[in-house]
This record gives sequence, C-alpha cells and structure tokens, in this order.
Amino acid sequence: MLICIDSNQFIFGIAQTAPDSVELLRVLRVFEVAIPRLVVQEVTRNLRTPEQVKMFYRLLKSSRKLVIVEEPVPTDLVTKYATLGLPEKADAVIGAFSEWVGAKYLISDNRHFLKEIKTEAYEVLTPGEFLERYRERRL
Repeated sequence: MLICIDSNQFIFGIAQTAPDSVELLRVLRVFEVAIPRLVVQEVTRNLRTPEQVKMFYRLLKSSRKLVIVEEPVPTDLVTKYATLGLPEKADAVIGAFSEWVGAKYLISDNRHFLKEIKTEAYEVLTPGEFLERYRERRL
C-alpha cells in the first residue's frame, strides 16, 4: 500500500506541534511512501532550525520504503486538480501527484484536501484518522 504525505505533516511532526503528526513520523517506516520533490522543498523551507532540517533528512534516509519522485507531475493531472478547486502552485500538484503514483491514501489536515476534493483515485485522511485505521489494522 502506497501513501503520500502532505508537507505540513512532516513540519508539524518534526517541530512536535501536533501529536498525530509526531506519531505518524514514528511509524512511517512501516509504509511505502512517495513524495514529490515539491514536498521536500516546502518542508525544508518551512522548518525553523538547521537541526530540524537535519532531522527531516535523517527521517528520509532512515525509511527504505520512502521514495522522493523527481519527475514532474503530468500537467493534465495538475490542471484537473486545480479545476477541482485546489490552489495550482502547491496543493493541485500534491493532489495530482497522489493520483499519478497510485497512492491509496493522502495524509493531510489541509482543509482544501479534506473539504474540497472529491476523488475516487485515493482517500484523504487526517493523520489521526490514518493512525486509528493503522492501530485497528483497517488499512
């Protein structure tokens, strides 16, 4: 099962500002994870200290099942998600990326993903919802 994770979950988990995001990063090694280079760039730009950036890169290196995808997301998919209401520069790319790589879940607490996107390509879950399913073995 492949999952995608929105950049905020990495930021909140590393900064330890959201307990579910912290826990998500603790169990990350269990899952196959794909993230676009855009997420790496957003996370490193928004972390507050060089030590947090180092923690992020250590996390990426420690997970053998995590892949950073360098290829650009197809423009037609990005356009599709922008048409669905996601901001084109970031969220539409993440939404399109999740479909493009065949993710089963996109983990995010972004209101755009949670409230505005209706897609059959993948399911959007908050970190708490994802962890609950994981604990109950419902994934």
